[in-house]
Amino acid sequence: MDLTNIKRNQLDYMLTDVLPTELSDRFTYAYFYEYLIDRSKDINHIVRELIRLKNKNGKEVLFNGSSNWVTAPLKYTIMKQLHSEREISLLQPMAAMELFLFVSVYQKELLALLDKNSVFSLRFHNKNNDLIYKSKNRSVIKYFSDLSEETGKEIIEQTGMFFKIGPYKSIAAFTSSEEWLILNSKYKFFIRTDYKACFDSIYTHTFNWIIGKDVNDTKEFKNGSLYTAIDRVLMNINARTSNGIVVGPEYSRMVAELLLQAIDKDVYNMLLNECYDAGEHYNVYRYVDDIFIFAETEGIANHIVELYAEAARKYLLRLNDAKLFKSKVPFVLDDWLNETNIFTNRVTALLFYNREERKAYMEAVSDGQEQVNPCLIKGSGLATSKRTIMNQLNELICKYESQMKTITAYFLGMLLNKVSRNKDKVSLFKKDVSEHTVFNFLDLAFYGYSFFPNYNNTQKLLSIISYVRDEFDIFAYQDKLQNLLNRYAFVFDKANVNDIVNLIMFCRQANIAVPYKQEINIVRRLHEKDDPILWASYLLYSQYSKKYYTEIRSIIGNKLIERLEGIVQKDSVYTYREFWWVIVFNKSPHITVAEQARIDGLLSILKIGINNTPGETIGNLFVDYLRNNPIQFFEWDMEKRDFLRNITFKTKERSIFKNYQENLASLYWSSL
Repeated sequence: MDLTNIKRNQLDYMLTDVLPTELSDRFTYAYFYEYLIDRSKDINHIVRELIRLKNKNGKEVLFNGSSNWVTAPLKYTIMKQLHSEREISLLQPMAAMELFLFVSVYQKELLALLDKNSVFSLRFHNKNNDLIYKSKNRSVIKYFSDLSEETGKEIIEQTGMFFKIGPYKSIAAFTSSEEWLILNSKYKFFIRTDYKACFDSIYTHTFNWIIGKDVNDTKEFKNGSLYTAIDRVLMNINARTSNGIVVGPEYSRMVAELLLQAIDKDVYNMLLNECYDAGEHYNVYRYVDDIFIFAETEGIANHIVELYAEAARKYLLRLNDAKLFKSKVPFVLDDWLNETNIFTNRVTALLFYNREERKAYMEAVSDGQEQVNPCLIKGSGLATSKRTIMNQLNELICKYESQMKTITAYFLGMLLNKVSRNKDKVSLFKKDVSEHTVFNFLDLAFYGYSFFPNYNNTQKLLSIISYVRDEFDIFAYQDKLQNLLNRYAFVFDKANVNDIVNLIMFCRQANIAVPYKQEINIVRRLHEKDDPILWASYLLYSQYSKKYYTEIRSIIGNKLIERLEGIVQKDSVYTYREFWWVIVFNKSPHITVAEQARIDGLLSILKIGINNTPGETIGNLFVDYLRNNPIQFFEWDMEKRDFLRNITFKTKERSIFKNYQENLASLYWSSL
């Protein structure tokens, strides 16, 4: 059977585009996905019914009329800058199903509009034909991209691969492209601006204004229209909130693009009416909320900014004056970029053998000896090189403190690119490498990471460790690994807990402990955040000590009962943040029989409909899963799959450094 010709499963959207990236590796929708695959008849019936209602003269109200549609996300924060945070939202399983159904019903219309109105878009969604089906196990079709064919379907989770995104996958890809260079040669002036608090400022009702002359004009719209459905879905998944849209799922970026394209189109038409031609007098590019303007004159560029401000006001959005950047072109990026580039080139020369050096090594060892791969990392003098690199990195960050985030990300990205490249042809270390050399290299990676330990850098660090572990069993040197962690224990005080949750999980896998002082601080912050996913992850970590595990488990048990008692309105259970404790701890092997009985008691009162409406059917499926499926949404078994390898493949699959290569200038811009 030719599996490459199988029609792709729409349910894949729940894996690829719904969960935020910045999340504990233990939380997953994979088992819920399998459950829904097994009930494909019910799912297909819901989709057909929604399509029928949509086409029924527009009289039916989609995604409304059932309390099942309305859910509260789990909101949490990650590091934005060293002393600031960004809010992220994790959608409830019912909300994830709602987004899948929305895409199933409106996909063709949505993609057609995104393509039609992409006058200035650098990033919008198209149908993805690049995914390859590899196997079919029972009724579950599994597909992976070429990069992750060695692993299971969990690797596509959180990748945002359901749709093809382009023409550029990142700002980095654009600013390092030939197109960018030609624009710098063609025009005389450049402005970069963005929308202030873009996602937080989007008012969901404004989607209807895209095709209405005013607010009153939208009252007669068909209930089945795309824009009405977007408004309703965005409110449903955010507990009926119309001010702001959730940050986290790829879905939010997709529907926000519709609104931002409407502003682009207004600006484009106003310029056309004023006889300004795109590609001749100016070029505008927008990547999510970032706007890049190239123009013949400063006057035209400023005028375009004014038009954007005017067009955005219609949708209650504002430009961010604080981030307005103007320059003649071609322009040179800040000195820190050039210095960081010089620094990383120097690091590469100090740490890694180049191609000629590897060839010479192979010639030296090949005569009469067994075949060995050339190695990448220089062992001799590594301790001295490490101190030199640490000093220079420290000086660079001290000199450009405001760029600490970017410098740290680039340094770790460079290390990760090196150690992950050509793994089938080049070894990291010589065959007889000493543990001293290995741990010096890991120490250097930890040192760079310690300057800015956000979530993405944590994933890069763990991926570097994983590649090292492929060749050298670092877990066999537990004392050295523990000493390394102790040396950088301050990272646990410095970072947001959500950013380092997977580092804590690594400690669990490696059977090493976070120092006592840091454990106290982590637990204190866990109480403040009241995040069941963090508590569940920390419970797994605490198993290194039976006494400590008992202490943490007792705290969680008490909190679980308190949260269940906090759910008062039994007809709107999904709108309570406390319900997340049920989602995470239901069927957990770490809670008592009495605690599970309390959860079962709450589940027993959840409404079961008679499948008259899509909302009832989807609610029935979810309740059945909660009551009867033995595995829920948190992976409690640390032995089931290799934690480090899973992190590595996920990081490689979605890492922006695949697009950056080693072009430092591409790190200058950032986006939501």
